Amino acid sequence: MARRTREESENTKALILQSALDCFYEKGFSRTSFEDIASRINLTKGAVYWHFKNKAELLAGLLQRSVKIKHDTIGPMISAPSTLQELRRFFEIEANYIEQNPDVQKFIFFSLFQVEWSDTVFNQVQETTGNIRDFHFKVVKHALIAAQKKHEISMQTDVNAVSLLLVCTWRGMINTYVCKEMDFSLSQAFLEGFDMLMEKIKK
Repeated sequence: MARRTREESENTKALILQSALDCFYEKGFSRTSFEDIASRINLTKGAVYWHFKNKAELLAGLLQRSVKIKHDTIGPMISAPSTLQELRRFFEIEANYIEQNPDVQKFIFFSLFQVEWSDTVFNQVQETTGNIRDFHFKVVKHALIAAQKKHEISMQTDVNAVSLLLVCTWRGMINTYVCKEMDFSLSQAFLEGFDMLMEKIKK
């Protein structure tokens, strides 16, 4: 019985998070109430408060859920790239994952453009989620340092500068893609840019 209760609780929590994502995406973060989230899935407002004390906790929960789903789906395929080819494959898999998952696009759009990131909200989310924001920079830097040691790229390459350029290009393309400002293939466009940049720094 206790196991069933835990499972029911987790199922309810998942329903709340999906409802929150839909509401935040449609109405914006500040204009969404716990009542909106609850009524969408036929729960009471108190049931939502039982799982999440405030909207910042909901936002942190959505971020954690997004990271977990991505890890469960593509995590084994993108672990610690240490060559240029592996790094290219890392971004190809991530780009395809974003392109094929509307909920992922919805979450990215909402978190970028529909959240008022006050210090209070940012700090509360950061406390819960840790340094997720630095993930791509660390992955790219690690891969480029490894590639440099294997003499794939020039020893004169400024790894920090190239990592920053690559990650900013990646984030910028994602932003443009989820805004639907232009009709393009995220994976194709980014990989073309990746290949051009790598040609510049190869030994």
